[in-house]
Amino acid sequence: MRERCKVLIVDDEMLIRQGILNYIDWKQAGFEIVGEASNGKEAMEMINVFSPDIVITDIVMPIMDGIDLVREAKKAFPNIEIIILSSFENFDYVRSTFQNGVADYILKPKLNGEELLNVLNRIADRIPHIQNASSPIKPVRTPEEILESMILGYDISTNFVDASSVFINNKFGLIGIHGENLNAVAAATIVKQAVLKELPVFLLNASKTEATLLFNFNSHQLRYIKEAIYQEKNEVSDETWVIYEPFDAIEDIKRVHDEGYSQMKKYLFYLPDIHVFSYDELPKENEKQAHFDLNHFIEMFKDRLFNVAFTYLENHVDYLKGRYHNDSFEFKTFLGNIVFNIIVLLETMKYDVQAIEQKKYTYFSVINEADHVHEALDKFNEFLDEVRGIILLDDKANDQSRNLNKILSYIEQHYTEPLRLSEIAAHFHFNASYLSSYFSTHHKEGFSEYLNRVRIKKSMELLENSQVSISNISGMVGYSEHSYFCKVFKRITGMSPGKYRKEFHANHDNEKKGLSNLKK
Repeated sequence: MRERCKVLIVDDEMLIRQGILNYIDWKQAGFEIVGEASNGKEAMEMINVFSPDIVITDIVMPIMDGIDLVREAKKAFPNIEIIILSSFENFDYVRSTFQNGVADYILKPKLNGEELLNVLNRIADRIPHIQNASSPIKPVRTPEEILESMILGYDISTNFVDASSVFINNKFGLIGIHGENLNAVAAATIVKQAVLKELPVFLLNASKTEATLLFNFNSHQLRYIKEAIYQEKNEVSDETWVIYEPFDAIEDIKRVHDEGYSQMKKYLFYLPDIHVFSYDELPKENEKQAHFDLNHFIEMFKDRLFNVAFTYLENHVDYLKGRYHNDSFEFKTFLGNIVFNIIVLLETMKYDVQAIEQKKYTYFSVINEADHVHEALDKFNEFLDEVRGIILLDDKANDQSRNLNKILSYIEQHYTEPLRLSEIAAHFHFNASYLSSYFSTHHKEGFSEYLNRVRIKKSMELLENSQVSISNISGMVGYSEHSYFCKVFKRITGMSPGKYRKEFHANHDNEKKGLSNLKK
């Protein structure tokens, strides 16, 4: 049996720590939990006291996060092994941030006892003092295991006792494969048989979605390897193959792998419809152009130059989706930032944003989690279409409001004339029936009722401020029949024109007397 391996658990969430503690029987599995910490600072103190062999740590923590903990721990204790727990589904982020010094990583959503134990055992087997001291024979490691360790960044000086017996040719080539329900073993076998059966091919880091092949070949064989890959691609349409640049020394495997893998993930995002990429035949990128001026876009939007603003934005998005060397995170962040700014602009400009506010987190989520550029842009364009709809609807309402105000103003100016709905409709180039419906809908009363209210209001002013006869007033405000005027006046005010004038002047005289008495 090997010596028991000491483990420290670091996570700011107590439930996560408790879950890890209860996933496996630590003693039975050959491990010992020496402590728990809720942040990197506490972890460093415990590392100094307990000297753990393995640290399992979260990335996002208060006080000192996982990034700083890895840096500090590896600096002070170079031999300590570290496993990263991450809630981020973005493998590129984990790899690029922690590739120097981290033994492995596990995504929190996929964390379970079996997965954790497999990772722990794999790492413990690499720790010299953990191995069985009573046995002089170390476990025999396969070339694939050694190569995977090299890709992770472990010391390569003693990995191969006799490299010439393993690598019989003078060139190396890595090929990345990506696909759903990937059968990497079958793919490797087909390619190998299509080239030379004796050609050394090593299957590395294989999973259900990704794998890496290492070929050891002579220069003239590269052409046949490419042909075999294209042939394999024609047979299996769901896989994407990326041929990394060949290299001469096995010591370069980590550098070539990291650079090639990073680029493969970008191709998979930006060019999901292409299924074979070769280092010497890569798609041409869009030429670099001026950066997107967000302030300029905002000013155009505020000035209601929507078509120009959207064209400026869409041209830049077209440019970005053709920049295949940019990280997909950068592309998604740009789209998310535009979504956020447009919603703020709409709200500032008094548009109705209630519906789009409720959906904004869906837009953010789908864009951030998109597997490829088309998925991200479909959601982004859906957002832009909804924004255009909000602007169009509001602008139509504003146009209707402006038209209604013009009609009301016309009535105010021409109420003394024998106005008819058909005449007003013709004047404003409306269909008469449409204007009738439009007037009722937007002014909450019909045309005739509104016209009567305007005329009676004007007649009340004349009754209050002049000695003109009631019969003359009816004509002055647009009524050809005096009796009809009186009927309408009583319906609206509740009294006849004569009674209204009499009561108004009586009240007015009483107010004058009251003021006179106050002065005395």
